[in-house]
Amino acid sequence: MTFDVLKLLEKEGYIKDEDNLIHAEKAFFAARVMRWIRSKVKTEPDFDLQAYLTMLLYYKTDMADLKFCEKEDKLFYKMKSPDEEMHQIVDQLIESLDKSPPEPSPEGDTASTPEDADRTPDA
Repeated sequence: MTFDVLKLLEKEGYIKDEDNLIHAEKAFFAARVMRWIRSKVKTEPDFDLQAYLTMLLYYKTDMADLKFCEKEDKLFYKMKSPDEEMHQIVDQLIESLDKSPPEPSPEGDTASTPEDADRTPDA
């Protein structure tokens, strides 16, 4: 099975077709980033794939800039509006806390049936 980067870029929204005109401003750079990521995944067992895919998503949505450093074979990432990113992170944290399970009661984890300390039913 072959990996078709251009089809993936079109599917993910990097390439847009409007009125017989193709807009692909970010497609070529994204294709290069994807090849770089793929190479890193193969050669570096501890490569943080999720972080780089997130960077690529932020680049696609115009929330961040990406830049290669050829000398060190690194990809640099810079948020265009870091305050907005921090606001989103805080909102996600608050949302996840709202969904957390209720805290145990102060009496501890007791059963609602009448039992004594050795967990045998009371008479």
